[in-house]
Amino acid sequence: MINFNNKNNKKFMSVVLIAVVVLLIIAMVLPMMLSFMR
Repeated sequence: MINFNNKNNKKFMSVVLIAVVVLLIIAMVLPMMLSFMR
């Protein structure tokens, strides 16, 4: 991890973290949705 003291970097890191969390939630929910549709 490289630490910059820029506000832009913190914003970028927060966006990356949110994207990772959203992808994890989608990966958890999609199999359940597919199993319910069958």
